[in-house]
Amino acid sequence: MKLKTILIFTILLISKNIYSQENNREKTLFTSDSLSFIHLLPNQKFGFISYKGDSPLSYYNDKNQIKGHIDGPYFTINEFGSGEYLIENKKIQLNFIKPKNSIDSISIKETENLTDSIKVKISFKSYVNSKNDDGIGIGSTIKSKDSLININTMFESFTSFTFKKSKLPLKLIINEKYNLEIESEKSQDITLFVNDFKKFTTDNIENKLFEFKTLTEQKNE
Repeated sequence: MKLKTILIFTILLISKNIYSQENNREKTLFTSDSLSFIHLLPNQKFGFISYKGDSPLSYYNDKNQIKGHIDGPYFTINEFGSGEYLIENKKIQLNFIKPKNSIDSISIKETENLTDSIKVKISFKSYVNSKNDDGIGIGSTIKSKDSLININTMFESFTSFTFKKSKLPLKLIINEKYNLEIESEKSQDITLFVNDFKKFTTDNIENKLFEFKTLTEQKNE
């Protein structure tokens, strides 16, 4: 599905990692026209987004401050995707890979439970910006294959529920794509790390090659 026009609050949710002070990726590069951004992530991974006309960078000065007041402009996304990159001969090759889902990793903390029920908390956080305490995942769905669980996180980035141990193993489907199975009889605090750049993928996006001399690094002060 090719992405069209998207409201500013949605764009800022996706692109807040561009300007975040908490930055755990290697670097963010943008083209000379400020319309294409390459987010270099650990393990040779990357996220890519390009715009038509204006980009969020058009509304920031060289000190990373907003130029005036943003009152709901629209940005048109041209391409959006993720994959693996290769650096060679002062060039960077972007090889796009269509993801099966947007979840990159999972963290599970278990606590002893002596009752006949299991308490589960599922939280969504950004893989790109995992140091930030703000969660993501608004509107995420969590369903069990037996229809015991059917949750939409709505305006929250987490949810909690309880089920009987007799229902183990509990097989969950997150956002209709990611399979999660709960087998332990202990209560669990589960964090799913979501890669923002895997949420959407432009259809038939082509691999790209950039010379480093044509790119500028986004600085965070």
